[in-house]
Amino acid sequence: MKFKNDISFLRAFSVIAVILYHFKFTSFKGGFIGVDIFFVISGYLMTRIILTSFTKDNFKLLNFYGKRISRIFPALLLMISFFMVVIYILVPTQFIPYLESSFSSSLFFSNIFYYLNNGYFDASSQFNFLLHTWSLSVEWQFYMFYPLLLLIFRRTYSVNFKLFKTIFFLLIIMSFTMMIVHNTSDNVFSFFIFYTRAWEMMFGGLAFLYEKDTQKLNPKYKNFIVIICILILSVCIYTTESHTTSWPSFLTIIPVTSTSIILLLNTDFKFFKNKIITFLGNISYSLYLWHWPIYVLSLYYGLHERLRYKIVFISLSIIFATISYYLIEKKSYSKKIGYVLAYSILIFLGSFTLSKINPELYFSKELAQLVDVAANYKYSKEAKNQYLLGTKHLLHNQPFYLYKKNELEPSKTKNNIILLGDSHAGMFSETVREIVNKHNGNFIQITADATFPEPNTKSSYAGPQDLMNYFFSHYFPRNNENIDLVIISVNYQDYYQLDKRMDAVIQYFSQYKTKIIFIGQTMSYDIDFPTSYYIQRENKSSDKAFNTNDILKNRLGDRYIDLLNHPIKQVDKGYPYIYDTNHYTYYGTSQYKKLITHYLYDLSQKIN
Repeated sequence: MKFKNDISFLRAFSVIAVILYHFKFTSFKGGFIGVDIFFVISGYLMTRIILTSFTKDNFKLLNFYGKRISRIFPALLLMISFFMVVIYILVPTQFIPYLESSFSSSLFFSNIFYYLNNGYFDASSQFNFLLHTWSLSVEWQFYMFYPLLLLIFRRTYSVNFKLFKTIFFLLIIMSFTMMIVHNTSDNVFSFFIFYTRAWEMMFGGLAFLYEKDTQKLNPKYKNFIVIICILILSVCIYTTESHTTSWPSFLTIIPVTSTSIILLLNTDFKFFKNKIITFLGNISYSLYLWHWPIYVLSLYYGLHERLRYKIVFISLSIIFATISYYLIEKKSYSKKIGYVLAYSILIFLGSFTLSKINPELYFSKELAQLVDVAANYKYSKEAKNQYLLGTKHLLHNQPFYLYKKNELEPSKTKNNIILLGDSHAGMFSETVREIVNKHNGNFIQITADATFPEPNTKSSYAGPQDLMNYFFSHYFPRNNENIDLVIISVNYQDYYQLDKRMDAVIQYFSQYKTKIIFIGQTMSYDIDFPTSYYIQRENKSSDKAFNTNDILKNRLGDRYIDLLNHPIKQVDKGYPYIYDTNHYTYYGTSQYKKLITHYLYDLSQKIN
């Protein structure tokens, strides 16, 4: 088949968009659309390969799968293996999470694995070295299913082309409709699962089905339309923002259609043949593979913000991609498919096994404890007991009706003390319970993810928002006479209009003459605490945290417990004893805290 230079251009365009988006260049905030462009290209190529083989009557399903394996697997497996060694050496605390991503990526079900664990745009996901493999899994699942689907209509394609196109359209509409339906209840599902993305790839198939109909169009008109489509793609990349737009959505049809039209019109601009564009198009797959784990590595070492570091790491990505392209991608594996599959299965089995065994078998005892905490604490009984997850602390994805309101009744014989706030309040649940029980009080916890505790609060999450509004509008007015103290804690630095919010909280409780105490701003880490501890960055707190703390301390006086200016001491419960501030917060960061023991004494005094 004749090589299409527009494909090379679109590959270069999309991979540049994705890379600059990932490296946080502000003009490319919609660069994730580059993946949608890749989907359309893949759909076009697969449709062309399969239907052309139908026409020549030489399509062989196993041969099709073999070529896809030969094209996709080797470079991916090399990248996974390389970073397995790199992470073991440089970021060992992330070794188990990497292994979990590795075994799901090696057999192309990482999209399902990530759907079940977190969202692509969640900040915690941005520290996943293999997050980008979700799109490869989506494509592979499409490659497995798509030829089977087309084989069903093979005879229709040969004898009734119009009917075939009608069926093709109906399949696109079905996939698009399922994407919209799932979006109403679970946008993350629509993002990660292949059949809600299939319409994008099949749009590329439309370009192949109709490209003969455009051959007689005036080249001037075709050139003009292609330029308009390129401009539309550029505008989408510049204007679309992940935090304000569900993706995929109705809007996704804009870049998908624009890409399909470019492929459909098959314009051969001179600049499409530019050597740099051709080179980037050639290495686009390897560049996509290598840039993301290199970027994540820069995150862990705090080298991702300055322009000169971005340039260094992008350059490294291009170097590794070039090596991968010439040494791996360009080689033929047609006679080595069995070995490729065997290595893929080996990575799967090895990664799965290592992720399940005690890390002390391959790390020192001290390091193994950090590795275990980083990987498993948030799923442990300790974490559930610390936060009372799923019972007293409402997670972002839980509806309000799951909250156990019947357990909020105040005691008639004991002092009732409420812990109120977001996940940073939930972090202190175990400790506050211990203090309240020590003073023979009744502990009541009302905490939820990423939601400021104020009247008529707004949150990104419906369940937590409903819980807080229930507390302020119904629960507290009905029970305030039995409440002796409200202890409030939030991640103050992450909420806008803090002065206005604090005034609202103080005014609300003042009208009931209820005593309130604010637990102060905690230290924050850009990465999870065990990893931060390992690379000797645990004492580096942001100025924002200290500034927020100072403002609140001056404003609230005795009602405020200053945490950041207390010496931090470790509790003798392991090395070190680490508390998780809840990886489910809106910003998604997995933050781990050492227990601040001075606060125990201060809070005990204030309760008395």
